[in-house]
Amino acid sequence: MNRLQIKELAASIVKHDELSEKDLNWICSNLSRQDIKLFMRLLSEEIKNNAVRVSFAGELSDVNKRKIVTMFPNKKISFKRDDDNIVGGVRFEYGDFILDYSVSGIVKRTLNAILNQL
Repeated sequence: MNRLQIKELAASIVKHDELSEKDLNWICSNLSRQDIKLFMRLLSEEIKNNAVRVSFAGELSDVNKRKIVTMFPNKKISFKRDDDNIVGGVRFEYGDFILDYSVSGIVKRTLNAILNQL
């Protein structure tokens, strides 16, 4: 298989959100060791790019959850209550992007801006 076919295979698995034992056996039987390494890397990237992790403190209302779902169409969204690291607000992790609208994130950005002005 070439790189494009392996990438399409990884994308298909993420899109359908399943990898059966039969599929796994086929992959192990038909791909070389190097191709399996490439497949695992591409699969990891696909999962990362098609998932959004939302961390928040306290409770998140259903209205706000629906708003977040509409912000990221066709993405798998996981909501995680994280009172230990987020005092208030919300933090989004999407692919390589982090949107930190938590209180601690805003304080850190403000302090960095002040330190850069000195």
